[in-house]
Amino acid sequence: MQGTTVKAAEQAEYTHPKHKNYYLRDLVTAAVNPALSVHLGRLEPGGEIYVHTHDAQTETFHILSGQAVCTMGEEQIEYGPGSCGNAPPGIPHGLKNEGQEPVVLMAMFTPPLK
Repeated sequence: MQGTTVKAAEQAEYTHPKHKNYYLRDLVTAAVNPALSVHLGRLEPGGEIYVHTHDAQTETFHILSGQAVCTMGEEQIEYGPGSCGNAPPGIPHGLKNEGQEPVVLMAMFTPPLK
């Protein structure tokens, strides 16, 4: 078995099909790690990751830069750099960028989303 190095800037960026102004790069998928997937996200000003749930995955997301309003269950919480959310299966969660700068985040899924 061998390790893997991934450079985020070299990964193809794509628009998330279900959310507004949200762009992703897949860094680690199930093909590389059957226990986890990791995605670099960019939520543009005015963008929104609509409130949603996952049936089988726990999503952990870490804000690297920018400010967002996070919906976690019934709560709405201000998230900034260093904020980390954890949404187990079935827990409603989402992010909204009401600021003037992009929100950059790392989203990790166990088991892998892709």
